Amino acid sequence: MERYLIGLIAEVISQTESVETRWRPSWEWIYKISDYHHVSNLIYYKVMWSDDPHVVKWKERFEDRYRNAMRLQERNRRLRKQLETELERREIHSVFTGESIVLEYYQRPEMRIPEPIELLVQKKKYDDARSLILSMGFEEVKDAYDHGTGLFARIPDQKIRLYDALPFTGRKIKSWFKELPGELPKEEDRRYIHCMNEETVYIYFICRLADKFARGQMEIRDIVDFWLLLSKEGPELKWKEIREELESLELDTFGEYIAKLAGKWFGNMYFREDNDLLNDMQTYIISKGERGRRESEDVLPLITSVVDSYHRDLKKEEKKKLREWRFPSIDYMASSFPRLKKWPVLLPAYWILRLMKNRKFRKKREAETQESEE
Repeated sequence: MERYLIGLIAEVISQTESVETRWRPSWEWIYKISDYHHVSNLIYYKVMWSDDPHVVKWKERFEDRYRNAMRLQERNRRLRKQLETELERREIHSVFTGESIVLEYYQRPEMRIPEPIELLVQKKKYDDARSLILSMGFEEVKDAYDHGTGLFARIPDQKIRLYDALPFTGRKIKSWFKELPGELPKEEDRRYIHCMNEETVYIYFICRLADKFARGQMEIRDIVDFWLLLSKEGPELKWKEIREELESLELDTFGEYIAKLAGKWFGNMYFREDNDLLNDMQTYIISKGERGRRESEDVLPLITSVVDSYHRDLKKEEKKKLREWRFPSIDYMASSFPRLKKWPVLLPAYWILRLMKNRKFRKKREAETQESEE
């Protein structure tokens, strides 16, 4: 079933005809797995004219995903143009990352189910970019501590993810990208919108895939992205330069095997000596990390190091959020205690007062809960 699903996607992106099979696939399984991996809109191209009663039952769902992708991609196209205009006007150096980079390699935008628009800006301009996004009618999604997450949403279904640093886990990778967007070339006729050259895009996507792979979050859609990028840019890339950079990031082995897997899936390639390992990687990806993890660690030792680093960063982030919740900024505190605007020196005293009030409130709620249970 996995091979059949991947084969259908390969036929869509290469525009080839289906090979007839003697057995009947489970279209329920195909729909659920393709939807789980955000490629159900691609399968619609293979079923749109089918009158097979086993297919017809699911065709409407595939079509729904396709039409949603078409509608949202058009909205995102207009939104990106609006963002570019405003970023230029406000003189905010920035670069669009994520889907915005790879979308041009698709034959039609609706062939990719959209993700939030990702925007990387300079640290010193983050607040300006945040204000810009809020002025466009977006609201920032808050976490459990009522802190901003960098994800902004606008009804009905548009989202923007704002960064002041790319969200990679590994230290070497973070360091490699730390000067972005400032050191990147600028887009044509733009003064503040930057873009990556082909080699940087390739390295960026290897790092992005490695991070997702290590966390068990990689999807079939990610491999489609990578294959389309590789097919379009591969012949002209400076491979010696790329290999040297990937070696310095300790991602050369992963880069080799993820390229082989993409070639096996969508390029009709076969790697005899690596076939078992590639099958384990396939199992790991399609199960999103639930199966094949130990086997995949053999090809990508960074799974362990990245996950360990991820958990360290997560604990560090949780401690930071807890500290910020206990000791908020003076601007936040002044909204509850206006006297602080005149007497900021009293901030520590009001922190203690706030913590005492919260503790008293929790004890009251616990007592009320116990009484209701009794």
